[in-house]
Amino acid sequence: MNDPLIGRQVANFRIERVLGRGGMAQVYYGRDVKLQRPVAVKVIDASFRGNPAYARRFVQEARTIATWRHENIVQIYYADNESDLYYFVMEYLDGLDLAGLLARYLRNGELMPLEDVIRIGRAIASALDYAHQKGVVHRDVKPSNVMVATDDRIVLMDFGLALDSHQGTMGEVFGTPHYIAPEQARNSSNAVPQSDLYSLGIILYEMLTGTVPYDDPSPTAVALQHLTLPLPPPRERNPALNIETEAVLIKALSKSPADRYQKGYELMDALEKAVSAHSFASPIELPPLPAGMEFRPQTSLSQVSVADWLARHTQETQTSTAYPIPGLPPTRRSLQTSEVSRQAPPPNMASSSKKWGWLIGASLASVLIVGLAIAGFVLLSGDGNEDKQNVGATATVEPSITATIGVLVPQDAATSIPTLTASPTEAISVAGIQTVATSSPTPTLTATATSTNSPIPTAPASLTPTIEQISVSAVPTIKYPNGRRVILLYNADSFYILNVSGGSLQAASFGFERILNEGNFLNRFYGNQLARFYPTLDSNYCARMEILQRTGYLRPSDCRGYNSSITPQAQDSFVFWTPDPRSMQFRVLWNEEEIARCEISAERCEVYLP
Repeated sequence: MNDPLIGRQVANFRIERVLGRGGMAQVYYGRDVKLQRPVAVKVIDASFRGNPAYARRFVQEARTIATWRHENIVQIYYADNESDLYYFVMEYLDGLDLAGLLARYLRNGELMPLEDVIRIGRAIASALDYAHQKGVVHRDVKPSNVMVATDDRIVLMDFGLALDSHQGTMGEVFGTPHYIAPEQARNSSNAVPQSDLYSLGIILYEMLTGTVPYDDPSPTAVALQHLTLPLPPPRERNPALNIETEAVLIKALSKSPADRYQKGYELMDALEKAVSAHSFASPIELPPLPAGMEFRPQTSLSQVSVADWLARHTQETQTSTAYPIPGLPPTRRSLQTSEVSRQAPPPNMASSSKKWGWLIGASLASVLIVGLAIAGFVLLSGDGNEDKQNVGATATVEPSITATIGVLVPQDAATSIPTLTASPTEAISVAGIQTVATSSPTPTLTATATSTNSPIPTAPASLTPTIEQISVSAVPTIKYPNGRRVILLYNADSFYILNVSGGSLQAASFGFERILNEGNFLNRFYGNQLARFYPTLDSNYCARMEILQRTGYLRPSDCRGYNSSITPQAQDSFVFWTPDPRSMQFRVLWNEEEIARCEISAERCEVYLP
């Protein structure tokens, strides 16, 4: 995609690169050429520039907060309309969004320290109380709209759905389903200040238990759960919570706005008092998940504070020449390292609606009209998680054991390397994985029988460079052949993840990495970048990456639509699939576990998720 805004100057601001793309707007990294400071430039998407209603909403967002001064609300510097280009300029924040921070803790099977929960919660509450005093309801409070900056500021962003309570709304815009208040799910015009506090309550619930209370692959189903289902008791999700803390969360998430805390500071005062004498056992043994939820690791309070994460982020970005990437975990883990067997993936929260099916059935008649209204939510919510100026840390490469021909072998298996003699087109079976030798030389692997603790057999030292002339066919290594099916389609200009599993997938769980010929890894891509725009990859939908200033995009016809879109530059550090003489394969990760390896030259790879 040739982005005409890259390199362009509007007013005093030079646009340099894309930071994020949402459903209706883009955010660019820019520079104030007069004051010599970095800025974030939010621009209305070209497809919406002719829409007067959205243009008004976009301008209103800038006007709403341009005159505000609050340390926990993003600062607007400038706004203008230039040649039908609606844009505004705001402060650039270096740090991590709250969604990325929570993902880091969950990857380690940990919960955020309580003092950080209180500190972040108070900052959000203070920002909301200020906005509510100004007569504005945010309507889209969620972790990805909260930035935790390296200077220790906590900033609420993206007032794009903000409602002026004096002007009202026709109810055509919704928030994000996992964090939406029941009254707002019925009709956006029903949003009140306590609707934002409900969303804050969901965030607190998530920080204290490791999960959101309601989850389902369908956004409509999630919204209906907020309307109809009782709150899953927080102590069922985290038994280490005391009764007082549970009572605060239950009140904060009452179905009726009148039954909730009326001010943000009231909620946080009550929560701080409740957790003041709180202690956690380590590790916390959680009870069985509701029906349909497949996995949950043991959870303990982390000893790593948010400040520690931000310090690591600062150190990593200072030593990295790549563009910062949002929400990255601190280290990389290879399938070959023993840590993988101990690394519990974050919760894969599938549908919990089965457990409560009788309640939904009993309530169906009363919420039928509501359901029809919410069905429009899917169409109106766009990519869900809109544009951010969010930046985060890059990860450092840890040493790992080199694998031969991408073969995945159980870690505790004793290995015996057989003699393999291949003609130019003869199929070779290695550890149950079929590959095809297509080069003219006939390599021979000398048989050696050894017992080793190495998780992946390495070729004997006597192998000559002729083995490098072998061109391995486009048959990927697969770890879960009976798992959920995903098709990867790619060429030199673009990359697409097509979900054909029959259900929704958590976008943040994906990971990809180029495998260098010597066995090391490079060009790591984290699924958090996709989840910034929309948390899931829906059935028969795609997530895509299309390199800027290229023209050969595949745009597969099998993609019903796109949940997330990223437009990197060719030199970006996370572009992992493009042809490179140093690399023939990339690997696919799911919750930090390597599950498959794919041939770059094949331009298609089917993988199966656990």
